Amino acid sequence: MSISTIVAALALETDSDPVAGRAIQLARQHEARLIFVHAVEDAIPIHDLPVSLDVSVLHAIVKRNAADRIRQLTGNPESEATVKIVIETGKPYRIIDEIVQREDADLVIIGPGKAKNMREKVFGSTADRVVRTARQPILVVRSSVASPYRHIAAAADFSTASRAAAKAASRLAPDAAIELVHAVETPLAFEQAMLRAGTSQKEINGYRRARASEARRQISASLEEHDLPLVRARLRIVHGDAAQALVRLTRRCRTDLMALGTHGGNALSQMLLGSVTRHVLRAAGCDVLVSA
Repeated sequence: MSISTIVAALALETDSDPVAGRAIQLARQHEARLIFVHAVEDAIPIHDLPVSLDVSVLHAIVKRNAADRIRQLTGNPESEATVKIVIETGKPYRIIDEIVQREDADLVIIGPGKAKNMREKVFGSTADRVVRTARQPILVVRSSVASPYRHIAAAADFSTASRAAAKAASRLAPDAAIELVHAVETPLAFEQAMLRAGTSQKEINGYRRARASEARRQISASLEEHDLPLVRARLRIVHGDAAQALVRLTRRCRTDLMALGTHGGNALSQMLLGSVTRHVLRAAGCDVLVSA
């Protein structure tokens, strides 16, 4: 499936420059329509405003100023026929979702954002909400570098979501090298119990190797499901906590995109992101592509 329509959400804060730069780069690479979206939150305390002031006029000015800032930020993108700017009033995550569905977008690009108040700390920032509810791949831009992606690490855990993420990454950056990464974790308490039961350290090391070998076999068997040619996909088995291992990979100088799944599709996922996904989104050293 090609990428024909991209929606890029701009908060017009510190993380907007990287989002705009990456959106323009990808739109040109894929010859896609690009829609810049900004939501003006309807939080003006109108009861304190002068009676003579027309609130609708005030909203129009705020929207016009936002559009001007986007043009300034992106170098007047509307001069290109395939680019447009949409400014609407409402909750950002709702506005983004409405426009994504209305425009039938293939990709959503957004900054990592941050919780601004207690409500967002409990229910998540705009970025959190968009990621956990979207049906399209979400690219969370953390890097200010907007050159084409060259090295992708894709978390592989045999789930439908991880397969979708790997495919989405391959589609997003068709010329990039892809590394499928699977974390094998043996709980410390389990290994300690094995030692107390008389298992030697050599046998425990053999157990670790056997688990890694089995994981490699399963990933190799699922490569066809990932639809990734062997010449492009390299397998890496890492030991330890999955979230920490993936974050370490994002901080390597060669990894410029991490792809992973949300394990969405059920009611619980609408409330909470998976712990691994949440940790990577908050601590990653590169851009993150998330698919449900």
